[in-house]
Amino acid sequence: MFDFSVLIYPACTAFLFAFVAIKVIKPLALEFGLVDTPTARKLHNGNVPLIGGISIFLAVLVATTIWLPNTQELRLYLIASAMMVFIGAVDDKYDLSVGVRLVGQLIIASLMIYGVGAYIHDLGNVFALGEIDLGWLGIPFTYFAIIVAINAFNMIDGIDGLVGSLSINTFAGISVLFIYQGHEGYISYALILATAIFPYLLFNLGIPEGKSRKIFMGDAGSMFIGLSVVWLLSEGSQGELRSFNAVTALYLTAIPLMDMLAIVIRRVKKGVSPLKPDRDHIHHILLRLGYNQRQTLIIISFIAAILSAVGILGEIYLVPESLMFALFLAIFAIYHGVFRSTKALNYFIKVPK
Repeated sequence: MFDFSVLIYPACTAFLFAFVAIKVIKPLALEFGLVDTPTARKLHNGNVPLIGGISIFLAVLVATTIWLPNTQELRLYLIASAMMVFIGAVDDKYDLSVGVRLVGQLIIASLMIYGVGAYIHDLGNVFALGEIDLGWLGIPFTYFAIIVAINAFNMIDGIDGLVGSLSINTFAGISVLFIYQGHEGYISYALILATAIFPYLLFNLGIPEGKSRKIFMGDAGSMFIGLSVVWLLSEGSQGELRSFNAVTALYLTAIPLMDMLAIVIRRVKKGVSPLKPDRDHIHHILLRLGYNQRQTLIIISFIAAILSAVGILGEIYLVPESLMFALFLAIFAIYHGVFRSTKALNYFIKVPK
């Protein structure tokens, strides 16, 4: 029987320190100009501090240092995460070019891959033709996965509460799978990350004091979360003690991943750069349909939770990996078809009055 009491102190430490970090760092961010200024594409009111990612990382740093074993893996993960948060914070302040950000992400990914040995090579039996082991090709595949995860969570960060809710959903799903398999070593990692995000989510949504408390995640946060997601998913889906199949990772990150892939496909079809910003993300489409931000947040978060539950149930009931992969492709095809435009979506979702 798993002893849940061992998780209480790390989780509480992460939550409380994240809350304190926000209170301490927020005035400093305003003083040093680490803020998001309203533009034609950013319609928020006033300069909003970009400190969510920094506060989450500091909370994870403190909680893991206090409560978890001081292993080489933990040290390298924290070093790589600190570097990622630093690059993200610099990008938030000075708006780095895509090339500079990409080089920094690849360097940090190298530290994770070669230092920790955390890379994805076992894809499982996704084609019903036997286990697929990428071998050394797993290294470039993991580089690709890290870049995709970072940008997927960055691109989905378009309305209040969304990236925080989706991040919690992913880390909570990973925690459930670790608990189900009884692999205690990584449960605390995932749970610490999930609980460290809660204070940011409350401030981002203005709970309970309203918009004056608002903060944003910033690129520092999306980069850190993307790196952490890939690290935990690779640790959980690879090796002899794996807790879940690689295909399950698709369900745990379904909304950010599908939204990014659908956007890239649409942009390529239009003949524009996949990196060019637009307002065709899932939250933009729902907003154009007439839903307000809170309703949009609830709809997307509910879909994400359902998809995570499908992935988790597939693990529990030992559904063949090939079937789960085929189902995910079918879900993505439906998602892409339905959310390809406001007009298409209008046939499936009733516009609120």
